[in-house]
Amino acid sequence: MDDIGRQVLLNFDRHAHLIPSRTAGMTVWKLPGLTAVDSGLPCDTFNIVHVHDQGQLQPADLEATVHQFVVRQFPFCVWIDDLNLTEPVQQQLTRLGLTRAEVEPGMVLDLDTYSPVVDDRHRKARIAATLREVADFAEVVARNWTPPDPNVLAYFWKTALHYLAPDNRIVLTIYYENELPVSVIELFPTDDQTIGLYCLATLNEYRGRGIGTALMTFALNKARELGYKTAVLQASEEGIRIYERLGFSVVNTYYEYQ
Repeated sequence: MDDIGRQVLLNFDRHAHLIPSRTAGMTVWKLPGLTAVDSGLPCDTFNIVHVHDQGQLQPADLEATVHQFVVRQFPFCVWIDDLNLTEPVQQQLTRLGLTRAEVEPGMVLDLDTYSPVVDDRHRKARIAATLREVADFAEVVARNWTPPDPNVLAYFWKTALHYLAPDNRIVLTIYYENELPVSVIELFPTDDQTIGLYCLATLNEYRGRGIGTALMTFALNKARELGYKTAVLQASEEGIRIYERLGFSVVNTYYEYQ
């Protein structure tokens, strides 16, 4: 795997496990080539199996990890990038009864080439500094589902203090319209060089107004201001064109199995 693709992989892995590893009632376990997260909630958004090195992966470990979620009847998602999705791994996922659910390109932006954007709408973006603002962030994410997913609210309620802890250097940003939270994005660092972008979401009734793009440029401006050199993300189908216009390029592909 080249260094650029590895930046996406490392950030995703750290994002999946850091907060759960510090939260009571959540479990993280690391096995050769594999990271697994049990959030304690019946929600495949937060119950994650990340295959990050098929060369070290032991088939018995993958089977046992999947079995643990199945026995508990907890929805979960296996994430794996194209370089690790070898034919033997794909065959094992099929034998375990898992099917491909989503495909998301991994994308990278060299922040030295990014020119900060000036946008009056940036004044409507607020970095979460209170429990109330974390709750506002969670509300927007939860409303990506109809009806809103209560597990998302429960997750952020349990983890809010960790998101606000300065040593984690996580930046949750909420865009407010008339004091209502309508769009969100998360900045999550791998280290002092690389930052990941997650959870970009806008309430359905506020889409098509450029709010998501404004929040994205606010986040990229902030990432550059904080001294990061590289931004990484996994793109949804509806977001990829926005990211390409901002200078992101595809470096690998992530697959979700459920």
